[in-house]
Amino acid sequence: MSLKYNIKNDKNIATSIYFNPNNNNLDDIKILIEDEINVNPNSEIVQNSYKHIKEYIYSIITKSEFLCKGLSPKYIRNSFNNADGVIIIGSSNVLPNGNVYGFALLKFDEKKNAICIDVICSHKGITGAGHYLLKKIEAIAKKLSMTQIYLTSVDTAISFYEKYNFKKKDMLCADMCLMIKSIKSKAKTDNKAKSNSNSSRTKKNVPRTQTNKTKRSYSKS
Repeated sequence: MSLKYNIKNDKNIATSIYFNPNNNNLDDIKILIEDEINVNPNSEIVQNSYKHIKEYIYSIITKSEFLCKGLSPKYIRNSFNNADGVIIIGSSNVLPNGNVYGFALLKFDEKKNAICIDVICSHKGITGAGHYLLKKIEAIAKKLSMTQIYLTSVDTAISFYEKYNFKKKDMLCADMCLMIKSIKSKAKTDNKAKSNSNSSRTKKNVPRTQTNKTKRSYSKS
């Protein structure tokens, strides 16, 4: 049994997202997430970078079983054409020239205020790539104030996604399941904490005399 390389504590991991140049409606998203993830590295060749990555990953899938085992290379290639962007984790010398630990093809669904993970794959010799990708996608969703992340999972991967709080939309689904994760935005979480804190301070600031006075009035009745 071969040992897998665990990237959990690897400090040299580079994460980048490349946007499909055929979609011109993503400028706001690029600006909002640029402090969360490296957006379109080598921007002077951005028109070619997405295509280069698509062909590079397609080549890996067709020539080896390191990535996306069980998925059709043609399906992956078509998904690249339809995706809004691809998020990649790899060595510090990240693509277009580095090693790929894993990647996910994303669509930004404005109608559902959600991120759709169309494809997610990791290197079969790597442990932790799927975890890293899902956490980074969730961080991006929070940056964009998205309320959901959803994907379609094969039966064998359902338990993996459930560890990350994805829920099956249809509990009776068998072969392919639509799974959804609800996202609490950081802003909402901070506001709730602030509200609870203010409520606590308000209660603490109630004058003792007023409380006693209220008790006395009830005792007289």
